[in-house]
Amino acid sequence: MARRQRSSSPLRKPRPTSRGWALFGVGVVALIASATLGRTDVLFVGLFLTVLPLAAMISVTVDRPRLTVTRSFHPDIVGVGETATVVTTARNESARPSPAALWREFAPPAVGVQEAAPFPRLGGHQANVTHGRDTVVLRQDVRARHRGSHAVGPLIVSRTDPFGLAYAEYALGQPRQFVVTPRVTALPGGDLDVARSEGTEHELLRHSIPSADELIAREYRPGDPLRRVHWRATARHDKLMVRQEERRSNPEAWMLFDSHTGAGDDAEFETLVELVASVGVHLLDAGFVVSVVETGPRQLSGRSGAGRTGTLGSATPTYDVGSADRLLLADLAAVEQSAEGRDDAVAELAAGLRRSGRAVPVFAMLLGGSLEELGALAAVRSMCDPAVAFIAASSPPAVGDVLADAGWLCVPFRAGDDPADVWQQALARQRAGAQRG
Repeated sequence: MARRQRSSSPLRKPRPTSRGWALFGVGVVALIASATLGRTDVLFVGLFLTVLPLAAMISVTVDRPRLTVTRSFHPDIVGVGETATVVTTARNESARPSPAALWREFAPPAVGVQEAAPFPRLGGHQANVTHGRDTVVLRQDVRARHRGSHAVGPLIVSRTDPFGLAYAEYALGQPRQFVVTPRVTALPGGDLDVARSEGTEHELLRHSIPSADELIAREYRPGDPLRRVHWRATARHDKLMVRQEERRSNPEAWMLFDSHTGAGDDAEFETLVELVASVGVHLLDAGFVVSVVETGPRQLSGRSGAGRTGTLGSATPTYDVGSADRLLLADLAAVEQSAEGRDDAVAELAAGLRRSGRAVPVFAMLLGGSLEELGALAAVRSMCDPAVAFIAASSPPAVGDVLADAGWLCVPFRAGDDPADVWQQALARQRAGAQRG
């Protein structure tokens, strides 16, 4: 919940409305006429019409709304194009009923809040009463239009005096961050999400307890302790069986996220982020532990304590099974392009692959890259199985040529492409390459 704030600060200073300006103008004309004609009655009318808008401005300043505001989102994190409900709770802290007003939430266009609507009149503050006549709950549905962490709030309350001569707006409460994650597209399974090493497929075993031992039964061998006899299997097979502990594999996959580009197209970068999100969630759903190396300054956090030590003692953001997909998407929600690059990104990837001890799936999401970086990336091909590079169409042709010559499966993408279509294209190229091989 957002922090409470009792004081209200004017968003716009009180000012006359069109009606107030008209009366003020008539009053000025009456004052001029009274001075010209020497009419005292006209002078009084002029003074009254001139002072009335000023009195109305003082009225809306003194009788301003005094509300505490809290705000929540349901759900609190959504993807691009999804809908969330903003629940705003306002409580009158004044002993007097609140004046008639309009309300709206202040938010960027990416959130798409509703226009101003009538604000209910609230009764005087009631101590020790929850959700009494002094409280109102305002709800509105908003559609997330752009990825990012967007500030929603403060609550804007606007009011006029009873005669409609003066107008003022007030900002109430503190804003709260509304997290919009990249759009995630479901990807089909295939040869791209299967870890292999020396031609032997690693089985992906799912367990509720990570790193637990998988218990299987085998025939009794002389020397096996009797405490390990599996009586249920013995009865089923009609021969003595014992429990055998077999370590389950912990398959892992790596992603190289090109967040460094000085002149990259925003739409192309957003497509790249959606591709990272879709592939990452797909791998996590398949049981992989996913590590992400960024070519720019680190913006992803990963699961606390799960970072894989990289070069220079740094930790690679790592996402494990469970709720890691939610954490990955939350990290990607706020990621931005950076004009600064890292010289050790590919070295960090190579160090992680060497620690794996076997070839693992590696997915490179690229917007470009220098020839030196591409050469280093091409050199790690032997530690990748498969090695897939999704390359932006605007990148130089040398990017695809260098990696393809090293054996990488290169798949181009354009701004606005559906990640599912790009993934299907990669699957088709993988099958075509296997048939040729």
